[in-house]
Amino acid sequence: MRTRRDTLAANRFFVAQPTLFAKGAFMIRLARPFLAVLLAAAVLTAPRGAHAEGVDLSRANCADFTAMSENDQTQLSLWLAGYFAGSAMRPLLDLEKITAAPAGLAALCAKSPQAPLVSAETRALFIPAPAP
Repeated sequence: MRTRRDTLAANRFFVAQPTLFAKGAFMIRLARPFLAVLLAAAVLTAPRGAHAEGVDLSRANCADFTAMSENDQTQLSLWLAGYFAGSAMRPLLDLEKITAAPAGLAALCAKSPQAPLVSAETRALFIPAPAP
């Protein structure tokens, strides 16, 4: 049976011996401030990404829509479909109406160029009016 004295002697043996792990831990302890400074410098000097410009679509009108490219008109139509479906709490989107919407918006905008894009008229292109 081991005695307390044997245990202490064994512990002294292991503690007194230099090990590679102890040296590595010492080096890691020394390197931490250097790595922190290096990481902070990398974060502060990293190139900034392009900041997207915010667009308030409640102020957008038909003149803005007609000035867009065909691809942008299609993307805006898809966004409007999601916006109106979300406001009506409808989880389904009608793909036929979404694909026909740019032409419908163009016809609406030809009649009144200053009409807002977020309005009851444009909503009717995507979601039918509620039945009385």
